[in-house]
Order: sequence, then structure tokens, then C-alpha cells
Amino acid sequence: MRHLLFSKIHTTIVSTIIASSLASCAISPETQAKMDEYTRTIPTCSSDSDCAVKWAAARAWVVVNSDFIIQGDSDTRLFASNTLPSQSGIGAIVDRVATGAGNYQIVVDLECFSVYSCPGLWDSKIDFNRTVTNAR
Repeated sequence: MRHLLFSKIHTTIVSTIIASSLASCAISPETQAKMDEYTRTIPTCSSDSDCAVKWAAARAWVVVNSDFIIQGDSDTRLFASNTLPSQSGIGAIVDRVATGAGNYQIVVDLECFSVYSCPGLWDSKIDFNRTVTNAR
């Protein structure tokens, strides 16, 4: 009887832990809306001049918004990220990705190096998209 009671308690505890873990992984509707907006607004370019202007805007955005200096800078990738475990902040990686027929997307990925999280990452990604898309 005692074993059966322990087994039921154990099962209840394990079930509660699993349910809590799954619930904590769920994405809130607000976050999902931001993720959708980010995906929908990824900047594109199709000519050398358009891509050059937007790439310059992407670089300027990274300089202002990343907590780390740009360590890698080419025509297809910007890398401003953390290389020291003792530093915290937001890093940025930007890629110019070919989508076919001379068209490109300029895609940002922001990395959070903080034990306290970085709550505004999706807002920052959306800001990047707007800034680069509106560059002239």
C-alpha cells in the first residue's frame, strides 16, 4: 500500500514537472506575432546599388545596436559577437542570402549573452528589418 501511494505521488510530481516544462516552452501570442512580423519584413535587394545601400545600412545598424565590435565584415556576412565568456550583451550576425535570379535577403540573427535574458530581441530584429528596408 505504501509503495502504491509513493508511486502515485511520484507519477503526479513527474507529470506536473513535464507539464510545467512544456508550458514554459510555449510561445505567447505576442511573441509569435513579433516572430511573424520579423519573417514577413526581412529586407531584400535585387541590384548591386540597392544591395550596397542596404548592406551599408545593415552595417551601421550593427555598429549602433550590437554590444560587440564587428569582427568579421565581408560582402555577405557581418559578425559582431561575443568571444569572451566574461562579457555580456547582444551580438549580431547578418547574412546576405541569395534567393535566386540575382535577388537577396539580408537576414539578421541576434544573440543574447546574458544570464538575465534579453527581452527586446524580437523588437530589435524588427527594427533592423525596417531600418535596412527603408535605406535609400
